Amino acid sequence: MTDKWGRRLFTTGAAVLLLLGLVHSLSLFGKPVAANDTERQLLDLMSNYKFNVMGSMRTMDNFLRGFSISFMLGVLGLGAIDLALCRERSGLLKRVALINTIWLAAMLAVSLRYFFIFPTSFLATAFLIFAAAWLKLPGEGKS
Repeated sequence: MTDKWGRRLFTTGAAVLLLLGLVHSLSLFGKPVAANDTERQLLDLMSNYKFNVMGSMRTMDNFLRGFSISFMLGVLGLGAIDLALCRERSGLLKRVALINTIWLAAMLAVSLRYFFIFPTSFLATAFLIFAAAWLKLPGEGKS
């Protein structure tokens, strides 16, 4: 039954998003270790050199950490919403799966350009799962 597989894929996609958020949160606990003097200088400047951003003194590390936390919260939030919706009617799940697919396609494009293989593989996996869920779930009135 298409609806059954679509629901399973949707729920799996939600779990992958939650797992991605949890794995990403691990990066917030450790400090980067410099391998040489150049990296040590770079990390020192990123952590200690403050510049004025509209009246607020911030470091590059502040921005990177803030964006990292925002990414983690976004992925966890969408995964939680998806998990909360997984027992709803098929038509709604199909629309939410499409939204997730479009969002994940954009995130995957950014990841391919700016990130490394680990987050890219998680995003690609979630993208493929939600795209498959969208294809398998029947539309409104076709349950």
